Amino acid sequence: MLDARRLVSGAPYPGGMHLLSLESVTKMYPETPVLNNVSLGISSGERIGVIGRNGSGKSTLLAIIAEDEDIDGGAIVRARGLRVATLDQNPMFNDEETGGHILSDDRRAIAIADRLGLTDPEATCATLSGGQRKRLALALTLAAPCDLLILDEPTNHLDVDVIDWLEDHLSSRKEALLLVTHDRYLLDRVVNRVIEVHDESLYTHQGTYEQYLEAVAERQAQEAATEHRRQQRIKTELAWLRRSPKARTSKSRYRINQAKDLMAQQRRQAKEDLTIDLPSRRIGSKVVNLHNVGKAYDGRWILRHVDYKLHPDARIGIVGPNGAGKTTLLLLIAQRIEPDEGKVSVGSTIHYGWYGQDPRPIPDTTRVHAAVREHLDEVRLESGIKVSGSQMLERFQFTRGQQQSTVADLSGGERRRLELLLSLMEAPNLLLMDEPTNDLDIDTLNVLEEYLDAWDGALVVSSHDRYFLDRVCTDILSIEPDGSVRHHPGGWSAYREVAMAQARPVSGSGQAKSRPKQQRTKLTYNDKRELDLLTRAIPKLEKRKAFLTAALENVAGDYERTL
Repeated sequence: MLDARRLVSGAPYPGGMHLLSLESVTKMYPETPVLNNVSLGISSGERIGVIGRNGSGKSTLLAIIAEDEDIDGGAIVRARGLRVATLDQNPMFNDEETGGHILSDDRRAIAIADRLGLTDPEATCATLSGGQRKRLALALTLAAPCDLLILDEPTNHLDVDVIDWLEDHLSSRKEALLLVTHDRYLLDRVVNRVIEVHDESLYTHQGTYEQYLEAVAERQAQEAATEHRRQQRIKTELAWLRRSPKARTSKSRYRINQAKDLMAQQRRQAKEDLTIDLPSRRIGSKVVNLHNVGKAYDGRWILRHVDYKLHPDARIGIVGPNGAGKTTLLLLIAQRIEPDEGKVSVGSTIHYGWYGQDPRPIPDTTRVHAAVREHLDEVRLESGIKVSGSQMLERFQFTRGQQQSTVADLSGGERRRLELLLSLMEAPNLLLMDEPTNDLDIDTLNVLEEYLDAWDGALVVSSHDRYFLDRVCTDILSIEPDGSVRHHPGGWSAYREVAMAQARPVSGSGQAKSRPKQQRTKLTYNDKRELDLLTRAIPKLEKRKAFLTAALENVAGDYERTL
C-alpha cells in the first residue's frame, strides 16, 4: 500500500553511488518458488526496466526492494537513509478521503495530479474509478522526494498524451528508477538497463530495451545454430547405432550413451511458449455501420454525428483522452448500449468477441479448468486438430497445477490471459478490445500481435499502448472534443506525426519549424521493425484496394452508394 509518509527525509545521493543490494535472495509462496538465490545491485542514476511473463515475480521483486515483502533467504543491504517512493500496481486509499485531502498542500503533487487529469479535489476516493486512483497514487509518488523511484505499471489507465508527458518526465529525473511496464516505447526511451525475471532467476542487460532485443535476437540465432548442430549429431549417432554390430563393446556403449545424452538435452531444453491457433468465423461484406450516431450521459453529449462503415478486414485503433468516449464507441459497435440518436446496423454473419477492461464475471471459487470447460469442452484449431480445454490452457501457459487452482489464486496478468483465451475460444469474426494490453506481459502481447496479423476478421481496439496501435492497426479513429470521430489512415505514429505537425509553431516564412535530422548509416532495431510492419501490411492493403475497387465498380454511377 502506498504511503508517502514512510519516506525518509534527507539529502539525495550523488550520481553513481551504490544504493541497494540483493544478495542471494530467495522468496517462496506456499508450494510456489518465485525467486531463488538471486542477486542484484542498484546505483543512483540508473533507470532499470523489469520485464518477464505474468506470474514470474516482477511485482514481488519490486515489493521486496520497497520493503513491502519479506524474504525467505539471503540478505538485503541498503544505503543508510535511503529514500524510496513506490507506486503499487493496485494502490489503496481510504474511501472517505478526498483527492484534495490526500494531496494536502503539496504544490508539486497538485500540479502533477492536474497534469494527469485529476481536476476535482473534492471527489472522495469511493467515487474515483480504478484508473483515477492509480493516477492519484502516481501524482503522490512522483512528487515525493526520493533516491529510488519504484513504479509498477504506471501507464495503466493513462491516455497517450499523458504517457508522452510521463516519458519526458522520467527521462529528465536524476533519481534511480525501477520500472515494471508492458509499454515497449516507454521502456525503449527511458531505461538504460533491462532485467528479465525468468525461471526464479534474474538476467540483466546493460543498455536500452532496443539493445536488449538485439542481444536476445543474436543469442537466439546462436542457440538455433547450436541446436542445428546438435540435431545433426543426433542423426549421425542414430545412423551409427542402426548399422553397428550387435556386440556391446565399450565403444558402442559410449556411442549409445552419447546419443541418449543428446536426446535428453533436447527434452531439458524444451520450452512451452504461448501459442494462439484459434479459429474465426466467416465474415460477410457488411460488418457494422454507424449512421449519425450520438450518445449522451446526464444530458451531456459524449459522441455526436458519428458516421462510419466498418469493413471486413478493418484494423481500427480508437484514441482520445480519458473520458472522451472510447469505451462508449466500442459499446455502441458491440450493441451493448443503445444510441440516443442515429442507428447502428450489424451484418447477419457477425459474431462478436469482447475483451474489455472490466473482469469477466467468473466466481472466484471457480477452478481454472472449469472456467474453460463452461465455454467449450474442445476446440478445433485452424490446423484442423481438436484440442481439449486443458490443452488450450497449456498453450496459454497454464500448468496442470494452475489449472486446478481457483480463479482467485491467479495474478492480475494471469486472469487477463485466461479472459483473453475465453474471448478467442468463441471464434469471433469481429473482435472488440478495450485496453487489451493492461496487465498482459510483453511475451503475450508479441504472440497476440502475430496472431492478429493472420487473423481473418475485423478488429476495433481502444488502447493507450502506442506500440500496440502501431503494430496492429492500419487506421486510427480519434474522438474530437465536440464528440465527432475523425478518421486517420496509418497507425499511431502516422497519426501522431500529423497531430504534432498541426500543433507545431509556424516560422515567419509560413513553414512549420522542424529539427534537422541526423544522417544514419544503418537501420536501427526500430527501423527494421517498422520496415517489417510495412512489408506485412502490403498484402492487407492490396486486398483492401481490390475490395474497394470491386465495390466501386458495383455501384457504377450511384454517388450516394459510394459514401
